[in-house]
Amino acid sequence: MARKHHRAPRETDNATVAELLASRRRVLATSLHGIERRVAALEAYASQVAEADARYAEVREIERLDAGSDELLDLLARTTVDDLAVAEIEALTDEAAVVASTFTRALESAKQAAAAALPLQDAA
Repeated sequence: MARKHHRAPRETDNATVAELLASRRRVLATSLHGIERRVAALEAYASQVAEADARYAEVREIERLDAGSDELLDLLARTTVDDLAVAEIEALTDEAAVVASTFTRALESAKQAAAAALPLQDAA
């Protein structure tokens, strides 16, 4: 319609034609303003939908992460026991070192006793 309007004469000496042209311009301007308002409303709606989609994606991600939180808490609970287990294992390691040292001394003592009790093969 706007193209048809542009082909119409801009100015005229005829008052009736001039009034019709002015009326057409007002109708076209009103229509254009309505279209612009509708486009602005659609753009605002699209922006809000995009924002809602982004928030929904965040909620879904939080739900996905939260779904595994029980397993993580269980893992953390089992991990805190590790400190106790490591301390106990270290104590056992220290005890084993003492036992090994005792056995080493006993073995050296037994070797010395055996060497003293048995005649040397070179002397025979």
